[in-house]
Order: sequence, then C-alpha cells, then structure tokens
Amino acid sequence: MTADNNPLHTETMRLRWGEMDAMQHLNNVSYFRYFEQARISWFDSLGVKSAGGTEGPVLGNITCRFVRPALYPADVIIELNRGRVGNASFVLEHVMRDARDPEVVYARGEAVMVWIDIASGRSTPLPEAIRQCLARS
Repeated sequence: MTADNNPLHTETMRLRWGEMDAMQHLNNVSYFRYFEQARISWFDSLGVKSAGGTEGPVLGNITCRFVRPALYPADVIIELNRGRVGNASFVLEHVMRDARDPEVVYARGEAVMVWIDIASGRSTPLPEAIRQCLARS
C-alpha cells in the first residue's frame, strides 16, 4: 500500500449499531461494505453508470487488513487512493480512519478493479477518462 496525501475520494460514514458482532466490534464483512460504498460513490462522481452501460468496472479481487477494531458509535472516513494502473485494470487502496482522530486507522484494503465489456464479460482497456483521473492522483 502506498501513502497518498491526495486521495482520489474520501467519504464519511456513520457506523450502524446493527453491524456490530458478538464482541461489540464492527463485523468483518461490514468493512468490505464500507469500502464498496466509497468505491460506488467515487464511480458515481465520475459519471460511471452502475447499470445499463456497455462497459464498466467489476471487482477482480479484494483484501482487508484489520488494524484496530471499530466500535459503535463512530463516524469513519474511507479514503480511496490509486495503486497500480494496468491496461484493463487498476488497484484502489482503501483506508478506514476514525473521523474524530484521523491518525486512528481501523483497516486498510486493496481492490483490483477490472474494466469489462458487459456483453462479452471480457476485459477491455480502461477508458481514457478513467486513466486520466487515476493519473491526476
């Protein structure tokens, strides 16, 4: 993971009480949902259609390193940073921080996004607009 002072996207979200597990921690699957919402919000801000388009991003792989338990109540900041950029794929690095104290990191993750042609289901080169957006970060 790279340290990035200029995230592609940041989003603040409130933890929901119903996402806590038996140990009173944010359930591990919920981290992936917060990461997903930040990715979707970023794609929305770029005008990438989530349905009905002829091409778009799909998740190829995702990882999460749980650094510190997130406890309810809390607001979290999800940062998206650019990782490796390939011909038809790119990596989005995720960082979940405490909104009150951004030095507190709850989790770090990486998502490999693959750009595909919807009809064929096969990868296709990244659109120039996406490539330029990733190059600016």
